[in-house]
Amino acid sequence: MNGNPIYHAIALAAGTLLVLPLPLALLAGWTPRGLRGRQLAARPYAWAVLCLYTLMPLNAVPRMIDASADTVMACTVFGFGLIAAAVGCFIQAERTARRVATSPSAT
Repeated sequence: MNGNPIYHAIALAAGTLLVLPLPLALLAGWTPRGLRGRQLAARPYAWAVLCLYTLMPLNAVPRMIDASADTVMACTVFGFGLIAAAVGCFIQAERTARRVATSPSAT
């Protein structure tokens, strides 16, 4: 059921190298050029991406250690909660960006 753990480890390492640096940099204070006008919205974007990144080890690690089907299913169900949290963060980021864009001091 769980497949070859090497494939999961490779995918987890690649996902970590490709996805994790950006939200950590955003939380540390760096803002990419495309978000400079939405600087207040950058933190919720970072939290949303971190929620989505958490899905990677949450799904890969139980399969790598050949956990039971119940454990794998529990991790998958918990992943849906992380997706909902990420959606909430994306919505908050968009609301924050709109509020800042429509405020009188933004002109």
